[in-house]
Amino acid sequence: MNPGKLRHRVSILKKTTGTDPDGYPTEEWAAVATVWAEVKPIAGREYFTAAAVQAEHQVRFTMRYRKDVTSDMRLRYDDQDYEIKAILDLGGRRAWLQVMGEVITGG
Repeated sequence: MNPGKLRHRVSILKKTTGTDPDGYPTEEWAAVATVWAEVKPIAGREYFTAAAVQAEHQVRFTMRYRKDVTSDMRLRYDDQDYEIKAILDLGGRRAWLQVMGEVITGG
């Protein structure tokens, strides 16, 4: 992997919980780190279910290896959040990490 291709800023988000002033539980996504990454869209798929078209928008993020990235986190790129679908250690040498993400819509 050529490090010169890491030209996009991507934030790694983790869910945090707390309570509001009234004592109700709250959840929000807080940035754990912001890293340089290569971002490549994966060809979108469209399929028909019950006469409704649903589009999947998947993206492949390649970044330097981080052992703290887990599937319960999210990635934020260009003001869009992505659910982590898969995490791959490219080459098995803990040098590069490939994260497959899917756009989160509606929340």
